[in-house]
Amino acid sequence: MGAAQNKKRTHTRADAPKTPSTQQKRTQSKANAAKTLAAARGASNDRRNIAIGVAVVIVVAVAVIVAVIVTSGNTNQAKPPVNTSNADAIAVTKAPSEYSATVLDDGTVVAGPDTAKVKLDVYEDFLCPYCDQLEQATGAQTAKAMADGKLQIKYHLVNLLDSHSVPPGFSTQAANAAIAAAKQGKFADFHASLYAQQPEEGGPGYTNAQLLSLGKRLGITSPQFTSDVNNNAYGKLVQQQYNAAFNPPLSLKGTPTVRNGNTTINTNADPQWLDKLLN
Repeated sequence: MGAAQNKKRTHTRADAPKTPSTQQKRTQSKANAAKTLAAARGASNDRRNIAIGVAVVIVVAVAVIVAVIVTSGNTNQAKPPVNTSNADAIAVTKAPSEYSATVLDDGTVVAGPDTAKVKLDVYEDFLCPYCDQLEQATGAQTAKAMADGKLQIKYHLVNLLDSHSVPPGFSTQAANAAIAAAKQGKFADFHASLYAQQPEEGGPGYTNAQLLSLGKRLGITSPQFTSDVNNNAYGKLVQQQYNAAFNPPLSLKGTPTVRNGNTTINTNADPQWLDKLLN
């Protein structure tokens, strides 16, 4: 901060100094001494202000450094945007544990055996970031439990966020491809790959060519898979899943929704909810 500048006074003839008397000299001497003391005090204040300023700068710098370190070290930060521009944009991500899955006539994907003691219904949208959070938090545990025969999940793949991609429709497109992959015995890996490389909500989704490329790299060779993806073979079933989920009598509020029988589980309120069900 700059100090205020003193305006220089213009002297006139009436202000011209006369020869000073002894008393005037004493008075002037006292005035000069006072000015000297004031100047010394001012210099001291300046040094103190400089020291304070330096200290503030140091504190701010340390705070910035700490913030950068904390941000860099926080693994729970949102994932960086996915590049959806190249043909092989969806990297292959293997499911933590391989489990079997079948498709019901209404498009529900049933993963895990009928003999499992715990049976859940999961309503999800492949563009939903909260569905991705649930998958990252519990995916390894649910995959193992399904592979071990302890858990069965009925996946209801809905298109709640169809209007949230550019162009619209990726939620239906991804769900249709996942059902097609389930028909070919590759649901577990296809499901894991779509969430591991989830497009950003509000941005471009993946093309059919990219979804087909993922299927091919997962080992799907059947021309039926290509036909199902390109022709949106299960798109109507995806819409029916949405209608059943968000209209009476179920009237769900959003995705993800996890239900155990007729009970909706608040997965946010209790991080141990899955442990309690399985153990």
